[in-house]
Amino acid sequence: MKPDHKLCQLGKKEIEENIAAITELVAKPKYICQKCARVSKKKKNLCKPKKLPSRKKE
Repeated sequence: MKPDHKLCQLGKKEIEENIAAITELVAKPKYICQKCARVSKKKKNLCKPKKLPSRKKE
C-alpha cells in the first residue's frame, strides 16, 4: 500500500494484503472520513477528513 493511499478507496483484497500497514494507520486515530466513517492518524489517508475531538484520558 502506498503511504498516501486513501483508506476510503481500499477494496477487500487490498485490505487483506495490507492489514499490518492499515492497523498502524488506524491506531489512535486523529481524523474521521465524513463520507465513509473510516478513521486514520493522518489526514492524507482519508478522502473527506475531519479532525476528531480530542479525548480526555481516563
